[in-house]
Amino acid sequence: MTFQGGKKLNSEEKSSIRAQYISMIICWLAYTSACMARFSYSANIASIEKDYNVGNASAGLVMTFFAAAYGLGQFVHGALCMRYPRKQIVSLALFVVSLINLSLFFGVPFGAIKYLWLVSAVFQSILWPISLQIISENVGEKLMPKAVFLMSTTTALGTFTVYGISTVFVEINYRITFAVCAAILFAFAIIWYICYKPGHFLKTEKEEQQNENTNGKFLYILIPVLLLGIFSLITNFMKDGIQTFVPVILKSISKLPDSFSMMLTLVLPLFGIFGSMLAVNLNKKIPKVIPLCLFFFGAISFFNAVVLFFGNNIFVTVLSFGILELLLHGSSIAIVSIFPLAMRKRMSSGALAGLLNGAAYIGTAISTYALGKIADVSGWSAVFATLVGISVSAFVLGGVYLVFTVKHKELDI
Repeated sequence: MTFQGGKKLNSEEKSSIRAQYISMIICWLAYTSACMARFSYSANIASIEKDYNVGNASAGLVMTFFAAAYGLGQFVHGALCMRYPRKQIVSLALFVVSLINLSLFFGVPFGAIKYLWLVSAVFQSILWPISLQIISENVGEKLMPKAVFLMSTTTALGTFTVYGISTVFVEINYRITFAVCAAILFAFAIIWYICYKPGHFLKTEKEEQQNENTNGKFLYILIPVLLLGIFSLITNFMKDGIQTFVPVILKSISKLPDSFSMMLTLVLPLFGIFGSMLAVNLNKKIPKVIPLCLFFFGAISFFNAVVLFFGNNIFVTVLSFGILELLLHGSSIAIVSIFPLAMRKRMSSGALAGLLNGAAYIGTAISTYALGKIADVSGWSAVFATLVGISVSAFVLGGVYLVFTVKHKELDI
């Protein structure tokens, strides 16, 4: 006998809840494994630079190719995700990404890696808009907070897991990490194909959502969405730029061996999980996403400045990187997860997620090469001076927008 909220559930309600949980879990598994594949390169970037004898800018160019293709793919797949055969397309995407990771295990010329990572990006970019669209369609209001939190942990957990695997194998052969990721992706491709079935709301809830979809004026949604697109670009410019080069930065400061530097960076993704929790809980007190982003950008500006002025202290730097990971992940989750699912009664969550996540990876595409180039020419202090200026600019831009919404409350969504 099953109860929810003190009420006995009938067979239809139990079936609905089971379908909703399955939808949440397989979307979480698919995207988490994709994040492992994505960051398997970043986790081993110091070893790759040494192995191939390349500089920061050249190594960062690989992630620039990935991010550019991933960002553009988000726009396309976000618009088309409602038309895709979801069982087949997600399994195919995971399988192709698995093969690409396996190719890096066997060894390829460095010049080929950026093109392989570009192809991987095209297939990975399918997963986020489809996952958000599936959840928006198949998870009801009662379980939606759990779905938001679960999906908000994917990047942090995927990053933590792959950095942990890299820490284990970096002294043996860093390429083993790519093989492990390939095996996990292949397994989850099979799990998706077996387990995916369209879930369903209870009829009354689905009808209520469809009725609300007609509300709202397009222009009043478009303007804040464009602002959030800028915020998303800025957030990922900082988040993925820092994440990519953390092992290199720490090694340059402390002259630590690769394995010890990797162990220090291993804990950083855990801060991202706390960032997810912070964003979800703050959203209960700050329900509007733009003010929530302002909170994060203000704090991000402060800790970027801490690294700029006290970056020679390894303890201060590691702690500040952890807090920056928390704050940047919280900002990202507010924009690309919380907001699209909150807006599902006005527009397609998949399309909105694709738009905002696409903007995010334009920021990534710029940052991985640009920050590496700045570091090669002027050092890491110049990098963090740049990040301070960008985060302060985002805070000011959001503040101006909030002042504008005082007279135009219809834009305050």
